[in-house]
Amino acid sequence: MSTDQPAPAAARTEPTTVPWRVVALSFLAVLLDGFDTASLAFAVPTLARQWAMAPAAFTFPLVLTNIGVVVGYLGCGALGARFGRRRLLVGGVLVFAVGTLCTAVLLPAVHSIAALSVVRLVTGLGLGVVLPVAVSLSADQSPARRRELVSVTVTLGLASGGTLGGFVGGPLISTVGTAGVFWIGGLAPVVLALLMARWLPEPPAATGPDREAARDRARDEARVGRLFAPALRTNTALLWAFAFLVFVAAYTLTSWVPTFLTGYGFSASQAPLGLAFVHLGGVLGGIVLIPLAARIGVTRALVLMPALAAVCMVVASRAGLDGLALLLVLGGAGAGVTAGQIGQLALAVALYPTGARTTGVGWAAALGRVGSIVGPGVAGILLALALSGQNIIALTAIPVVAAVGAAAALWLRTHRV
Repeated sequence: MSTDQPAPAAARTEPTTVPWRVVALSFLAVLLDGFDTASLAFAVPTLARQWAMAPAAFTFPLVLTNIGVVVGYLGCGALGARFGRRRLLVGGVLVFAVGTLCTAVLLPAVHSIAALSVVRLVTGLGLGVVLPVAVSLSADQSPARRRELVSVTVTLGLASGGTLGGFVGGPLISTVGTAGVFWIGGLAPVVLALLMARWLPEPPAATGPDREAARDRARDEARVGRLFAPALRTNTALLWAFAFLVFVAAYTLTSWVPTFLTGYGFSASQAPLGLAFVHLGGVLGGIVLIPLAARIGVTRALVLMPALAAVCMVVASRAGLDGLALLLVLGGAGAGVTAGQIGQLALAVALYPTGARTTGVGWAAALGRVGSIVGPGVAGILLALALSGQNIIALTAIPVVAAVGAAAALWLRTHRV
């Protein structure tokens, strides 16, 4: 079943080649997004010591960053239709750059959780604009047969940025300090925004003789209600369910796996290895997703990869593994759920027509972020109830299996004759 609708007369002609310059710039924007998101998380232990506060005191700025991201996701479709996606993408990069630079100025001068929270909320708003717009802009300027590949490639920047932060965060803090991390994280997107302003082309549909008519059409097509047109409403519900469920599992792992591993006999200094393996597996899962989606389609790939994650979670919780074997299995779980996180945005690109694509990508990403809050919260409650890490990992497989079911239902709907 195709969800694309007939293009208006003024619409652009179908692209014939992938605009790799656009893809590269979009990938870099998303990579810096991922690095910025990780930067506060890996800086918290050092900041807590410098500010003489408990690490839990930084919960509010961390949560407000996510809230800002969700608001950005929800609003990017309407904003893109009003101001143009190219302008919005460059603006989003500049907003989170300015927010990050303000964080760099703030850290050594003012030890205030309230001030940090406000700055991180603004940063999150910029971050929330970047991912959906970068994905939809790159996909819309690519040939239809390559859109899934382009979407996965751009979205892989998020996991790559988080992994980069995980590996270089410690050395950066040792070398340039916490403020220096944010100076780097803020200046890099400023440079990228200048390059994007120079090299990122305006989408063809945004130029032409009836520009105002095209903008009116774009505003109408970007309405959230368009995602619930008769031909789309079931697909939207299944996509949102998939995004929510896979993020519940992914963020449960990334938030709590070091704590879980202490129940397996890992020491406090060894336990962070679990997080490194989950993230590294995530990057490999995203890389595997690119040729897999190109070969069998993104929907079927999103049945297979999360299924791998569910199997790995059950093995990790019930097979009595320890040491490297356990870490490798957790890496497999990370590969499966991260492929789901990345692929759900590519799936949104495939499901929605051009005018609704940014809105569709943004709202699917927002539902995922809601899952990223719910999952770790529920896991924390279960830990407080003295449930073992092994049992929580086993329970985390349940939403993954449900996500596989949602993806399978989408595949049946979109491929029925």
